[in-house]
Amino acid sequence: MKSVSIFIEFLKELYRNRYMIKMMAVRNLKARYVGSLFGFLWAVINPLAQVAIYGIIFGVFFKSKPDPIYNTDSFFLYLICGIIPWQFFTQTITQSTNVIVANSNLIKKSVGFHSEILPVITLLTNLFNHLIGVGLMLLILIVFNVKITFYFFLIFIYMFLISVFSVGFSWILSSVNVYLRDVQQVVGLLMLGWFFFTPIFYSPSIIPETVLWILKLNPMFHVVVGYRYALLGEMMLPWKDLAYLAGISFVILGVGGLFFRKLKPSFAEVL
Repeated sequence: MKSVSIFIEFLKELYRNRYMIKMMAVRNLKARYVGSLFGFLWAVINPLAQVAIYGIIFGVFFKSKPDPIYNTDSFFLYLICGIIPWQFFTQTITQSTNVIVANSNLIKKSVGFHSEILPVITLLTNLFNHLIGVGLMLLILIVFNVKITFYFFLIFIYMFLISVFSVGFSWILSSVNVYLRDVQQVVGLLMLGWFFFTPIFYSPSIIPETVLWILKLNPMFHVVVGYRYALLGEMMLPWKDLAYLAGISFVILGVGGLFFRKLKPSFAEVL
């Protein structure tokens, strides 16, 4: 019960600092594109570039096809519906890992600075880019005459849950990275492996049932599949998979919050 009360107080601190979170997120967003020729267009260019590369390799050379349940023969559409959520996740995690170290001046010089808001700010910055990507994805689907149904709005459930998971996981990684800087390098390798264990450029149907359950332990498996079901498929919402995603997301959020809270007191000294 003590750990629960500590975590609740931790969340209350985030709420009390909501205005600071908002202002710092806006500042980060502007700083990211200042001096850039294309500005916010990079939020569109990056996913399109990845889709073009993987689309040519797997769609043209390997002649990959999406499952019939997605009502399209276009590997391009199948791919972009997986790339967009993956980019949101991987950018949030990789950028959050070093966010405490990168803002060491704030932590050392500002008495009472709530460092737990920094990964949240990173998430919100990437969430803005992700929403641009979702808008691009919707436009592309319309151009390809894909019927947009009410199920489209289900992607916001998946968006919320992967945001919850990302914040919790970011709290763990960013706090450990203060004490062990190798974490940032390990995360790069982790995300590379994670990418290939997520069905972005291949279909889950090609995976044997004896192995598939292992892949389904991956939260991003359900996010990518959920986006595709909502946008392309004849919607049969996998409630059990969604329940698992919700459960693991909030568990990681709780563990991450407690982990961060435990390591936070020594941040200024170590930095």
